[in-house]
Amino acid sequence: MHIDDDKALTIEAAEVVKEIAYAVNDVQISSMLPADVNLIYINITTKENQHLCVELSLQGFRVVGYQYNEVNPQHYSRHYETIYSLLDSHSAEYRSTFCETLTHKLLSLQQRHSGEEDTSDDQMDTK
Repeated sequence: MHIDDDKALTIEAAEVVKEIAYAVNDVQISSMLPADVNLIYINITTKENQHLCVELSLQGFRVVGYQYNEVNPQHYSRHYETIYSLLDSHSAEYRSTFCETLTHKLLSLQQRHSGEEDTSDDQMDTK
């Protein structure tokens, strides 16, 4: 096993925290629950103020509790391949925020692309 393999889930969890922070009220890697090479926990508060304790393992992401640092077998959900699909199924506000952010980014790209076309046309006209 490579040293990188030992830290793969920790690195993935840190990336998850960065990637979804804009679309949730709070997200953090649990410092109270045990983590190892096969398992790490992420605490999330959705935009609806619902608390989730999410397990990240080699099988994917799943909700294991509805309070921070709670692992309760009665609350186990199915595994999701991505944190995005888990949040999409647990938070309507996540879906809304994601769609709004995507729309803004696409409009920005479109405007930037239109500006580049205008500049290209201007450069061609001057030759």
